[in-house]
Amino acid sequence: MARKRQTKANAITQRKKLHLAASRSDESFADHAYKELEHLIVTAQIKPGDWVTEIALSQRLGIGRTPVREALQRLAHAHLLEIVPRRGLRITEINVRDQLMLLEFRRGVERYLSIRAAKFATGGERAQFEILARRMRDSGRSSDTAEHYRVDLDYKLLLLKVARHEYAAHAITPLWAVSRRFAWVTRFARNVKFIAELTADVIEAIANGDEERAGNSSDAFIEGLETLARSYLEAEIEGRPFHTVQKGEAPKPKRRPPPDTAGKVSPRL
Repeated sequence: MARKRQTKANAITQRKKLHLAASRSDESFADHAYKELEHLIVTAQIKPGDWVTEIALSQRLGIGRTPVREALQRLAHAHLLEIVPRRGLRITEINVRDQLMLLEFRRGVERYLSIRAAKFATGGERAQFEILARRMRDSGRSSDTAEHYRVDLDYKLLLLKVARHEYAAHAITPLWAVSRRFAWVTRFARNVKFIAELTADVIEAIANGDEERAGNSSDAFIEGLETLARSYLEAEIEGRPFHTVQKGEAPKPKRRPPPDTAGKVSPRL
């Protein structure tokens, strides 16, 4: 009798272990699906306005529908995808007005994170920021877009780690993906030197533990992105090429786009 109870207990334990392993596997598959789908959307391989299905995306990634479904929910939360009742899933359009509103929110959160990072970074973490600042400036001088994105990702991950604020990190992370897509589709890469210099200023301030400069440099960085967004919008309205912005260039006066454009971006893909 005791042996039967022990056998039953072992079986239950084994089922729990298998369930836990399956949960971890599903979680890792969901993370992988999210990263892959985010990359496809951010780089416009799945274009703004495209309609997609869970089945088609599952087949494209070679991943089961359950983790893909979870990834799609996260993408909807990140404003890269919208779930339209009775119609399906649609990749969100890119809108300059939305980007400017997003940057307005980013300004406060990133200033806060930068100041916290400058305050709480350890000696070893400051050394990492110093290296990232040099790499960031080098990527700008060489106009190396790929390296710029790699350094920017490393910087953001370190910033979140050092700032040590879970709620701010949760709020800002999905917005960075939206901004990356905007930058990709609008060809902000031609302004990589401008962006890299502004970003490096923030990183250096954090490395030096200068809280005031970190906050001010973060504001200047967001203002630079706003300059680019408005410049792009004006170019779209006037039908001219999007020009390269130089560091220190003042933002142009805000102009209201014609009603029929509503700030929407026409991707040049």
